[in-house]
Amino acid sequence: MVRLLAILFPLLLVLSGCWDLKSIANTDYFTALGFDYKDDQYVIYAQMLDFSKVAKQEGGKPSRAGGVWTGRAEGRTMSDAIDSLFKTAQQRVFYGHISAIVFTENALKHGIHSYLDGLIRFRETRYTQWVYGTKEPIDQVFSVTPFFNLSPLASILHTPIETYIQQSDIRPLRLFKVVTELREPGQTLLLPSLEIVEDQWKKDERADPKLATGGVFAIKDGSLQGWLDYKKLVGVRWVEQSSVHASVTIEQNGKPAANISIRNMKAKIVPHANGNKAGFSIRFTCKAAINALLQPIDEESIRQETAREIRTQLEQTFQAGKKQSIDVYTLEHVLYHDAFPAWSRLTSNGSMPLRDYSLDSVEIEVKLVHSGMFKNKEEGRQY
Repeated sequence: MVRLLAILFPLLLVLSGCWDLKSIANTDYFTALGFDYKDDQYVIYAQMLDFSKVAKQEGGKPSRAGGVWTGRAEGRTMSDAIDSLFKTAQQRVFYGHISAIVFTENALKHGIHSYLDGLIRFRETRYTQWVYGTKEPIDQVFSVTPFFNLSPLASILHTPIETYIQQSDIRPLRLFKVVTELREPGQTLLLPSLEIVEDQWKKDERADPKLATGGVFAIKDGSLQGWLDYKKLVGVRWVEQSSVHASVTIEQNGKPAANISIRNMKAKIVPHANGNKAGFSIRFTCKAAINALLQPIDEESIRQETAREIRTQLEQTFQAGKKQSIDVYTLEHVLYHDAFPAWSRLTSNGSMPLRDYSLDSVEIEVKLVHSGMFKNKEEGRQY
């Protein structure tokens, strides 16, 4: 026994302990980063939250909103700006909880790659953050809070997916998807653009600003091509594979006749090259249901008018993008993927963008699955 103790005792001296353990209360946590470029300087914004207000507590929702801190620093390089931000951080900073990244228009004009390189090299950051552009001041974007005194983590900035599932307008993007699409030949990245809506909601008769996605920044090969607002983008949701739900209003005699809910959307883009020009056809199928019937209209007319409205939106969005030299449906990437010899010939193997292309045909098939609580007849609604 004595011999055994003599052997084990020296081993106790070399066992590692928790000598470097740090309390979570002694760490500052960044939850969002913002990037700007101004006067030849990289400008960095950081958002920090009071995590004691983030965790769910007994007794229901909090009585007051948790605090939001925003920091700003600048430098000749991105690393210099971040180091400057550290100087006023009162404790060690941890990046692992960042869930949103926001770029200003000036930063995107300067080049998104100069920011992404530093982000993806840093070991604490992940590829799962939501990525946005904005024309708003980033510190104001970071200061907008959601309803009911909930944590800012419950806003569109940090959790956009639930809103997108309910109404699939502009697809939110995670960092890994941004990096992937920027590297794909012929791909146009449509980066969601955040805006602050001042006058849609009020709290106790006072304006209560909220965040919304009001458009996209189009980026190709790392360069900003332009900005498109939501009204010009209504056709994109019909070709986006991740779309879950959308709605359209059809008309009869110049007046709204019905509001139609669209689900199970499937779109296929077929390329075909003729000489020095590329043409594309879109085949779209969906299932539709009646949300509201405002005028007497038969089912066949509903199908036809719904198809007509979707076709119009697809064509108008295509023309709006082409007018600004933006390939909104990433048709060049479709040509690269499905007709590589034609893509190589028309783009000089990717050294120049596809310029001469057209949307030749749009085929729409709408299947009306149910009409809600009403029976659809020409003489009107039947309860």
